[in-house]
Amino acid sequence: MGKTSKVVICGMKGVGKTAILEQLIYGNVNMKSSFYPTIEDIYVANIETDRGTKERVCFYDTAGLEPPLTGELKGPPQSPTMQLTANQVLQRHYLGFAEGFVMVYDTTKPESLDVLMYLKKDIDRNKDKKEVVMLVIGNRTGPDDINSLENTCSKASNWCAREKVRHFEVSAMDRPSLYEPFIFMTSKLNPVQNKTAFPQLSTLSKLTQKNNRSDAM
Repeated sequence: MGKTSKVVICGMKGVGKTAILEQLIYGNVNMKSSFYPTIEDIYVANIETDRGTKERVCFYDTAGLEPPLTGELKGPPQSPTMQLTANQVLQRHYLGFAEGFVMVYDTTKPESLDVLMYLKKDIDRNKDKKEVVMLVIGNRTGPDDINSLENTCSKASNWCAREKVRHFEVSAMDRPSLYEPFIFMTSKLNPVQNKTAFPQLSTLSKLTQKNNRSDAM
């Protein structure tokens, strides 16, 4: 382990962001668990990568966002320049230091996916041209109309494909379902280092040592 990666967990209020982190790190969430609305909490954990190594990640659990309104209707705005209120956008300081964003929606609440569409545009506009890792998690919070659930997940999958963002469906009640997205995120934040320069340095060192021995003779 070397650096500590900084990842922001964000999305609409009440979609299970805190439950996902609590279950992933501590495994202590069940159907009777309840959480107060988050202002900001920080979790630090050692998360496995797809190479089997573990890396330290600092997760910032953020306050849930309000769903934007367009007139009397919920959903994506007709104008991308629509002004949002402070409780409908991610606080600016997260955009300055975050290396990764986990955007969470509730598969039973279509409006929570609309929030992510606003959210990603806002992040893209304000992340200072730096490269960040993003992924989208659909949290299955309970039984609902199967057609509505499938429509929301299908819409999310299509949107993620267009945006070139990985999409995962999980349940905060099912800890193993959380492993894949966070292993993916941690692996992307900690890629294998390019070691091509090291053999060259080693060869140069050996040549120098050989020349020194020749000069000594």
